[in-house]
Amino acid sequence: MATNFPTAIDSLTNPTPANRLSDVLVLHSSQHTDVNDAIEAIEAKLGVDLSSVENSIDYITNLLLLTQTQHESGRYREISYHPTISILPEFITWYTDNTRVIKLIEKRYIYGAPIAILPSVITLRLYDGSSFNNTLRLIQDSILYNKVFEISRSRTVA
Repeated sequence: MATNFPTAIDSLTNPTPANRLSDVLVLHSSQHTDVNDAIEAIEAKLGVDLSSVENSIDYITNLLLLTQTQHESGRYREISYHPTISILPEFITWYTDNTRVIKLIEKRYIYGAPIAILPSVITLRLYDGSSFNNTLRLIQDSILYNKVFEISRSRTVA
């Protein structure tokens, strides 16, 4: 049986002490195959660290949720405002703490046409969490508007 996960939950048959390795109903090798397929599907859904698979749990939590909200307690966020429109953020940077040595995520807003208070480009940098502040991932959204309504957004992930 191939796994049904993640579209459906698998129904695996558990052997009993009365079952032998050669039982047709609970064939030992099939048990291993079914469990291995299920584990591989779970790993694919969870994703590896810094996964690029957009529907993996790792991608969603590390790249979407983490950049949309503040980090858990103990983290430090700094906002730098636009040089000419002082109420608009230009950079929002999350650090490991208030020493501001190790960056976690940096979000940059570039404002443009047709209305200068709407961001036309939003860039997210995900850092490696070391004092070298190496960029692990760069996500850039380019946004088009019709008056104040967003009509399209294109995303590049590098």
